[in-house]
Amino acid sequence: MINQTLCNRLARIIGGTGSVTNGACVVQTLRDLNVRILGRRSRSPLTLPFALSVEARDSRGRTLNLGETVILEREINPFISELRKRGIKVTAVHNHWLFQSTSFKYIHWESIDNPVSFVQKSAAAARAVGILPKR
Repeated sequence: MINQTLCNRLARIIGGTGSVTNGACVVQTLRDLNVRILGRRSRSPLTLPFALSVEARDSRGRTLNLGETVILEREINPFISELRKRGIKVTAVHNHWLFQSTSFKYIHWESIDNPVSFVQKSAAAARAVGILPKR
């Protein structure tokens, strides 16, 4: 079980917010992109996420870790390279929305790791390519 104290710690690493639901901690921040769907700008958490979840801690303290972010097409290859350098598996790159006017996709990644380490690695990979602001 993941508690709210750990979830808040993970959220601070990415500069976002965190909440525990069904035993999973989800931390999220929104990207500042001009995303347009059906000709209208969207500021929805469904269109602009940088989100991570951790859950199902094993006897060694490792958790199932998942990540998703909206990503500009030019960021895809550099971000994948940064994640792979850190031992994180990329599992999907795809679109979510039809009738979009900006070239953006969504990318998913996963690992079994220490939850703090996963969030730190994900944030470092994102900061290396400008997905998250540098600290």
